[in-house]
Amino acid sequence: MTKVLKYGTLFAIATFISRLTGLMRDILLANKFGVGIEFDAYSIAIAFPFLLRRAFAEGAMTSAFIPLYKEKGNSNEFASAVITTLGIVTISLTLFVEFFPEVVPFFLASGANAEIKLLASKLARISTPFVVFVFLWAVLYAVQNSSERFFLPALSPVFMNIGIILGALACEFFNPRIVGPTVGFTLGGMMMLLSLIPGARKVGFFYKPTFIGVQEFFKLFFPALLAMTVSEFNVLIDVNVASLIGPGSVSVLQYANRFYQLPFGVFGVAMSTVVLPLMSGESEESQSHLKDAMKATFFLSIPSTVGLVVLSERLTVLVYQHGAFTHSDALRTATALLFYSIGLPFYSIMALLSRVCHARKDMKLPFKATVISFLSNAVLDFVLGLTLKTAGIALATALSGVIGSVYLMLKLRPEVDMKHFQKVLFCSTVMGFVLLILEQLSVSKLFTLFLVGFGIVVYVSLCLILKIEEARLLVKIIRR
Repeated sequence: MTKVLKYGTLFAIATFISRLTGLMRDILLANKFGVGIEFDAYSIAIAFPFLLRRAFAEGAMTSAFIPLYKEKGNSNEFASAVITTLGIVTISLTLFVEFFPEVVPFFLASGANAEIKLLASKLARISTPFVVFVFLWAVLYAVQNSSERFFLPALSPVFMNIGIILGALACEFFNPRIVGPTVGFTLGGMMMLLSLIPGARKVGFFYKPTFIGVQEFFKLFFPALLAMTVSEFNVLIDVNVASLIGPGSVSVLQYANRFYQLPFGVFGVAMSTVVLPLMSGESEESQSHLKDAMKATFFLSIPSTVGLVVLSERLTVLVYQHGAFTHSDALRTATALLFYSIGLPFYSIMALLSRVCHARKDMKLPFKATVISFLSNAVLDFVLGLTLKTAGIALATALSGVIGSVYLMLKLRPEVDMKHFQKVLFCSTVMGFVLLILEQLSVSKLFTLFLVGFGIVVYVSLCLILKIEEARLLVKIIRR
């Protein structure tokens, strides 16, 4: 457990810092642009490179790359071949969008009005080069993860957030103003890449142009890419349905989803990222690592879900309700956040089990789970989205995560320590009731911060009393 939790904690701390700067970024964007046409267009323009980042770079590339890279003894030749081949693909894709930027709003927001589509096309020309930077970043990220270096790679997205923050602060120098954070987004991606070059050199990686050894990579890459691409189609459907609801709906989902991604990135992604290199290329300790990762995922994600559900409105008001972002906007965003949060443990388990399959070079089972989740989301988006509006879209996303994770659990049948799960659920529930009672005492934004901190103390204290091992080890790691 120590190895999984140690690396998972380091990754989580770095990711938390990164997501915290992301939260600062979103607070500033909400203050400057609120919910409206400019931010809708910005959300559409950056959704395209973000989609490719998750599906192409962070997802399929790393899932196919790490098992083979470790199997080949951390081969520079293999990594260089991947960079050469997929580098050509991403540069070609970027050039295509530069010449035909209208394809971005066409696929991502077909229901948006003409003004939003026109602005989104302009912004897409600025944001798309991010794809090249983030692909190269993902290779260096995977190289360092393969050498069990997690902290600095997980910290590197801070540069993207800083770029957007600086662009938003300088937005008055651009016309329209939203161009500022879009430029910052792309420059931040370049800084992300540059920040990982020294670390890659420290583990012995040097690039030499070649195509040798890439064939085996593509045998794993394309099935993984197909699965990740289908998964990201959920984003396309969500944005398209939101664009049909009316102006500002895309923005509401963007703000809510960004907040939801904070705990998911810190806890869910942490364990799935760490378990991939740990389980690749070994057999004796694989089941032990999986069991430990499952317990750690429940330990971290369940209380996060309870906390977000109970405090969703207070947290949204605290973070976003400033400047152009009204109380009405905050209430809509809070409702969407509440429903997104329900899916947190399920998406965390789904991400973990998918990476377990990738470590075993099994790309088919995660693909099937992704297709089932996608089809569920597609149906539920229209059923719930067109009736419950943005809240319905968020609920559809959560429910599709439940369906996908249950499918993987039934197929893989990982060992679940039910006694441990019940203890975590009990501690999380008690924490939730305590927060429900205490939040009645004050509506102060400062008191909201107290509630978050106090909730963590209550949960960890209860876990220590019930002798939950993760709590003891977590306190031990933090003290060090």
